[in-house]
Amino acid sequence: MAESTRVYGGMSAVERRDERRQRLIDAGLELFGTRGVAAVGIVDICAEAGLIKRYFYESFSSIDELAVAVFEQVTDRLVEQVVPAIIAGGGQDPRPALTAYLHGALADPRVARLLAVEGKTGALTKYGDGFATRAVELWFSFSPAVEGRDEVALRLRAYAFAGALSQVCLAWHDGVLDLTVDQVIDELVEVFHALAP
Repeated sequence: MAESTRVYGGMSAVERRDERRQRLIDAGLELFGTRGVAAVGIVDICAEAGLIKRYFYESFSSIDELAVAVFEQVTDRLVEQVVPAIIAGGGQDPRPALTAYLHGALADPRVARLLAVEGKTGALTKYGDGFATRAVELWFSFSPAVEGRDEVALRLRAYAFAGALSQVCLAWHDGVLDLTVDQVIDELVEVFHALAP
């Protein structure tokens, strides 16, 4: 029987490899989200995941590659929550999308740090910057209210809002803003409408 089809403990070799990879990603979120990517080594990740180094290298070639995988999984999950909320808001009411995003991003301090701090440094910089672009494109893709309007002006304002949102999340993470997540949402709704043409 081929190694990939052999079953142990009810799991195939492929399922076991995928489970180990997910354990490494979970360990990455925990450690990157509490210590920062630069302060974490492969030994730390393996200890947190309860795996030996061999299994780290089975899935990732470096800490940076793991950091990218963690960032992508976190942001993909946020997108899954935000897209239905964008549709619910119809492109005019930002509250559903902001609620989905900020509760997803700020409810877990590890996710907040990953997005607000780690996504702006080192190997994750281009991915953090790319996430803002992704957010703007999602808004335009799922917002029927933007059709027939000055798209260039709307895009400029969307990028301005995405930048403001990023800075607000960073300030909230750093404890500069003494507000609840719901208060942050209320304020950002006002900012959105001030930017809307």
